Amino acid sequence: MNILTAVKKLMRLSVISKELTSHESEQLQLAISTLMIEMIRADFIELQKEKKIMHEVLCASMDLSISETDKLIENAEVHSDFTLSLQSHTAVINNFLSFEEKQMLIKNLWILANIDDELHALESNMLSEVSELLGFTSTQLKQLCTNI
Repeated sequence: MNILTAVKKLMRLSVISKELTSHESEQLQLAISTLMIEMIRADFIELQKEKKIMHEVLCASMDLSISETDKLIENAEVHSDFTLSLQSHTAVINNFLSFEEKQMLIKNLWILANIDDELHALESNMLSEVSELLGFTSTQLKQLCTNI
């Protein structure tokens, strides 16, 4: 999938972030970034292509500079290393994003999982778990992922 195509499908988190305090915005950005890292790591194969897409997506959707995005990804990787459950990340997302914004996040995670043109069973399981924690049924998840 083309990087520009993926980036064009993004929600504009910078608009949401302006409505939040800086602490809330940082929490949201870290939660989303950590979920993306978890998705990249889900199949135990971290491709440079996936990391590059993630960087582009975060930079564009959060209106961050390259160095700010690098730092966010570094923090997300450390945060991911100590993650015991996806619930801590999805709880933050549930606090700050609307239903429609969460739909777009699910679509973005699906794009990231499929960037290598293969949806691994572990990626699929993670996507199902995240979508359920964000309040989506399996039917809604299927509809979201087929309408991309």
